Amino acid sequence: MDVGLPVVDVSPFATGADPGAAGDEVAKLIDEICRQIGFFLVTGHGIDPAVKDRMLDAARAFFALPERDKEAIAIGRSPAHRGYVAMESEVIDDTGSRTGDLKETLDTGNECGPDHPEVRAGVPLAGPNQFPDLPGFRAAWEEYRAQAIEAAERVQRAMARALGMPDGHIIGLPGGETMYHLRLIHYPPQRDLRPAAGQLGCGAHTDYGTVTLLADDGIGGLQVMRRDGTWIEVRVPADALVVNLGDLMSIWTNDRWVSNPHRVVNPPDTDRYSMPLFVTPPFNAEISCLPTCLEPGGSPRYEPLTAGPYLLSRFDATHSYRNPLLAEHG
Repeated sequence: MDVGLPVVDVSPFATGADPGAAGDEVAKLIDEICRQIGFFLVTGHGIDPAVKDRMLDAARAFFALPERDKEAIAIGRSPAHRGYVAMESEVIDDTGSRTGDLKETLDTGNECGPDHPEVRAGVPLAGPNQFPDLPGFRAAWEEYRAQAIEAAERVQRAMARALGMPDGHIIGLPGGETMYHLRLIHYPPQRDLRPAAGQLGCGAHTDYGTVTLLADDGIGGLQVMRRDGTWIEVRVPADALVVNLGDLMSIWTNDRWVSNPHRVVNPPDTDRYSMPLFVTPPFNAEISCLPTCLEPGGSPRYEPLTAGPYLLSRFDATHSYRNPLLAEHG
């Protein structure tokens, strides 16, 4: 069934703004929502609709290329986990399935040249992106990514205040640069597929990092599991983004906020395109229970961990080019 998600206007947390009392109200609302369901919609995010449309058009143009052209920038060619991921090459279902997802993606991250400090230090996942040779593609990517990061920073400032921390706490963690992985995704229509039993466009899973911001083409297909275990269909209004919590946020908040399972079902008769921005703290940042999320006399439910190695372990578990068992199955 279609169910509307709560909507939050995060414009008070724009870069350089003083959120004031309006920010307090936004933070309170986010805390209430995240205690109940790890998904909501945001407006006032700062992404220009025309910029979003140009990125969607560039994504359509890329996925329409011949397979050999897409494979020329395959993710397995990148030491920094950047590039094209073919159909059924990723197994993201958290239930232990070995059935690949019915989608193809282009994974990008922070653009780090050879002189970047993290590249010089040999930090895993730091490196250049692989871009297709399409006119205007990189310009569309750079413009959209910059605005999407601004949206993510607005959300993170609001979340920090909601958790009783300084507004800049989440985006100001030491340990390097915040990792912003922008992923372009194409889900072919069901009419063109022969799925195995239970095979979906994107299997049920929780996200890995702290927060994800999703824009899509409005076609639908995203489903979210509520706390009672029921699945609801989510449609994203053209002027909104979907925000959902990742697993690291559960650790940070001692399960005050919990990441929700979600999945994507391929639409029956049309293609679906989406653009999630996955936000993960710096590679060397320690993630441990926030002091504001620990009851007096209580103990953290999770051991501290380091963001980067954790993210790598999740990539190893889901990508066939990193996992021989998955590659063998494919």
